[in-house]
Amino acid sequence: MKKCFTFPFYVVFALLVLSLIFTGCKPRSTVSIPIKSRTLYLGHLAPDGTAFDILAHKIKEYVETRSNGRYIILIYSGGTLGSHQMLIESMISGTVDMAVVTNPDISNYAEDLGVLDLPFLFSDWDEVSKFLHSDIINEFYAISERVGISTLAFMPRGFRHATNNKSPITVPSDFHNMKIRVVGNPTYMDTFSALGAKPQPMPWEEVYNALQTGSVDGHENTIVTVNDYNIYEVQKYLSKTGHFFAFATVIASPIMLGSIPEDDRDLIRKAAFDAALDLGEEQLAAEKEAAKNLLANGMLINEIPNKQPFIDKMESVYEHFFKIHNRKYYDLLKNAIR
Repeated sequence: MKKCFTFPFYVVFALLVLSLIFTGCKPRSTVSIPIKSRTLYLGHLAPDGTAFDILAHKIKEYVETRSNGRYIILIYSGGTLGSHQMLIESMISGTVDMAVVTNPDISNYAEDLGVLDLPFLFSDWDEVSKFLHSDIINEFYAISERVGISTLAFMPRGFRHATNNKSPITVPSDFHNMKIRVVGNPTYMDTFSALGAKPQPMPWEEVYNALQTGSVDGHENTIVTVNDYNIYEVQKYLSKTGHFFAFATVIASPIMLGSIPEDDRDLIRKAAFDAALDLGEEQLAAEKEAAKNLLANGMLINEIPNKQPFIDKMESVYEHFFKIHNRKYYDLLKNAIR
């Protein structure tokens, strides 16, 4: 009988490796290998129980439930994993898997996302909803991919308003020479300069003390944030200027996403999107409760029936923005919300 010759195992293994090399094997990200269990790390700067933290936990809930526990998300709140800048750079390097940051922070890296920081961009929450549900939203997600960051969702946080200790703001001239803390973002700086204020860029963790000591006269933020961080303890007036609309941005590391099967990438993206929209709807209701609490704690809130004088001051802000940025995304957004 003729004997069957068998290759030693190590020879077979070597031939297999060589065949993969010379046939151009697919990268791991495109091979649908089921994952039995994986832990993802998600960071944010907010204290427990505030909007960013609630969003992080909602993402955790949706991902873990929809993956039947194959993915576990560990949340690091309160800046445990570093500043917004550190979190964003960790997305690029792949040392952190996911994060919740503010849009002004992410637009310092992905500059075209700065269009969402333009003043008086949206008239009301309905326009914001139209944008987030529009066909163009994926084009906005794709902006950050060019700098190595995957945007998963935008959470609507609400309109930003001005607080101070001097007087209610009713017309632009009320801002004259007022030192207002702003995010270190060019559009924020330009906006308050155009209103006659003296914008003071400052990390968020320093703001309460700066307001308390009077090193700045005021700041600007959403009503929910003013309430969550007890700003009513150090500020007397909140004027509903509604100058910006605030978004929280859910980002992820492309390195992490590229290492998991495509179906799982879709699951995580959908979970983040749903969590952001669900919590965004809650933010609108939360604004009303937050305003009640601010009033109960002695803060004075004033409406501004006519915003047009403020809008008229923004011409130079838009001119400066479009000298640096293409109008493409602005036009897309405006067409989508009509």
